[in-house]
Amino acid sequence: PPRKQVLAELMLAGRQRGQATLVPTDLSGVRAQLAALKRHEAIGILPDQVATGGDGVWAPFFGRPAYTPTLVTSLQRKTNAAAFFIAAERLSWGRGYHLHVFPLDTPLPEDKVAAATLLNQGVEEVVRRFPAQYLWSYNRHKRPGGVPHPDDPPEA
Repeated sequence: PPRKQVLAELMLAGRQRGQATLVPTDLSGVRAQLAALKRHEAIGILPDQVATGGDGVWAPFFGRPAYTPTLVTSLQRKTNAAAFFIAAERLSWGRGYHLHVFPLDTPLPEDKVAAATLLNQGVEEVVRRFPAQYLWSYNRHKRPGGVPHPDDPPEA
């Protein structure tokens, strides 16, 4: 959720259009996503969000470490669900969107860092295809509280 309430209301209104069922960004939401996958329903996860402390791993994103969520990997491992990258390309003059679907050709690796690296590479490929569509102002490389950065010197 965004920090400003007015943005939260705007985003919620936009996200609730159509047939999407929104879930909270907490354990109850994860349970709802897992249940949907077990019912063979599709879910959507934004893999380029910064994970909260303990819910991610450091993996390269455009050549720099980014704390990357491990949720997609966990859900795929538990359900064997197919994974896709979907880019919603905004069309000019408010004419809607063109959806581009790129399947992930292989299951995500067991190793969480390897899986996060593969996901970040997929996001990078989508961003390179549609650079004007990406929200470049989003700080993808920030550090969540309490999570040591891989470039920090080791504690003595």
